[in-house]
Amino acid sequence: MATMKAVCLERFGGPETLELKEITRPEPGPGELLIKVRSASVNPVDYKMRSGKYPPMKADELPTVLGRDISGTVVSCGAGVTGFKRGDEVFAMLDGAHGGYAEYVALPATLCAPKPESLDHTAAAAVPLAALTAWQGLFDHGDLLPGERVLIHGGAGGVGHFAIQF
Repeated sequence: MATMKAVCLERFGGPETLELKEITRPEPGPGELLIKVRSASVNPVDYKMRSGKYPPMKADELPTVLGRDISGTVVSCGAGVTGFKRGDEVFAMLDGAHGGYAEYVALPATLCAPKPESLDHTAAAAVPLAALTAWQGLFDHGDLLPGERVLIHGGAGGVGHFAIQF
């Protein structure tokens, strides 16, 4: 059984509750990619989860690996995966079942997109959650249409700087 290093949350609390551990390396299932993580971002939801102040996460779900955004390289593809191959550089916003603070993550290929060549892995890992939040706020929930204008408060923040560009 192959192993990997991951930053695990064993109990709720401060930064000291995060521990570097050796855990079982995942294998991609049908429709999944195994990604070698090159960069992972830290978002406000991560410290809220770590501190126990994120209501959807309960203590009985611990231990877990946090991290919602990654950028990395495809190591292998599960059965039925199309559009990706070993060696492809990708970035992704992970679902609640997967954490990016690890050497590897196996996740549905549908959560992945090709990493733009113009971004290094560090920059690419900072995009998904903030960009998707801005997009959803403006277009999915705000119903913003072409030609309409919107005032964006906090435009220097992670979500705000994407909203300005959109």
